[in-house]
Amino acid sequence: MPEIKIYKLYATVTATADAAASYDVQEDGEICSILLDQNINSADALNDGIDTEVSFSSVSGFTSNDTRASLIGKRSHQHFLTSGGGPVGGSSFITFAPFGIPVSAGERLYLHILLTGTALTAYVNAWLYHCLGRSASPRGRVGRRVR
Repeated sequence: MPEIKIYKLYATVTATADAAASYDVQEDGEICSILLDQNINSADALNDGIDTEVSFSSVSGFTSNDTRASLIGKRSHQHFLTSGGGPVGGSSFITFAPFGIPVSAGERLYLHILLTGTALTAYVNAWLYHCLGRSASPRGRVGRRVR
């Protein structure tokens, strides 16, 4: 059984943020699982939302097709039919497993956050489960040419 290290990307934002958090891979291996947790607090929740993405790219791919550097993404929105209800919050999480995304020491992973609405605060955690000693051969990856 491979050794597993757990790394966390965390960000609190009040506006859309590319590269809200980043992590430099320390050792070769694979990302074998990811848990993504979103929490959004809103003043009105009339049409508020949050999109999150973990990617090898320093720029998000929220509004792009064929974003090969993206590992995962998640969207959550709050829709209420009345205003004046006071502040609302919502939290959701999702686990992606099993994965087998090869990573090399020195590569960087980014957490991107897109907020839709007004008076929002978002809290996002992404736990990356890094399995050491496992890698794909020949070397290939989403967003990278296979040699």
